[in-house]
Amino acid sequence: MWVWLAISFSALLHINAAYRGPQWQFYLFKPFTIVLLLATAFQFGSGDLYQQVIVAGLLCSVVGDIFLMLPKDRFVAGLTSFLLAHIVYSFAFWGELAAPIVWWLPALLGGAGIIVYLLLLPSLGRLAIPVAVYVAVILQMTWAAGEYWLTTRTGAGLAAFAGALMFLVSDTLLALDRFRGSFRTATGSIMTTYYLSQSLLVISVLLR
Repeated sequence: MWVWLAISFSALLHINAAYRGPQWQFYLFKPFTIVLLLATAFQFGSGDLYQQVIVAGLLCSVVGDIFLMLPKDRFVAGLTSFLLAHIVYSFAFWGELAAPIVWWLPALLGGAGIIVYLLLLPSLGRLAIPVAVYVAVILQMTWAAGEYWLTTRTGAGLAAFAGALMFLVSDTLLALDRFRGSFRTATGSIMTTYYLSQSLLVISVLLR
């Protein structure tokens, strides 16, 4: 219980600082929240391969967070870090399949991904191909998490799928804010869904 209170408090400090300052609080608590989640997964997990891979994905996420919050734009470096995180998470999820895969899920995810990408495309410029690759990878990661849940019907699988969906929402909001025009509630919405997604992935480790 106490560790989740600490994680929630850290996340709230970052989101509050994004609107009200101070800057040091904004910079400190963004990656620190993920570090707390990483430590929780490492300390209380079962020690299996799934735990180790999720921890590796969280490490990639910490690096991505640092790149994305630097004063000088490091968007491509941050994108690459989170691309690696999604690839790592995918390995964890695909490794848990216990039955044949379904095809309606990737069809739904792919359709939604195409719609969002077409909305972004006019503003992407030279980032059109990197963003397309990123969209494909995160959709594949979400599909993998969904298959994990659908084929196992476990609490861990459900937490993983919910976390992947929240990651998809967070990254969609981030992309819309960056490429289609900023909105006032962007940071709060993006970071709330982001921290929720990573927390659910950690919960999937703890439920195993």
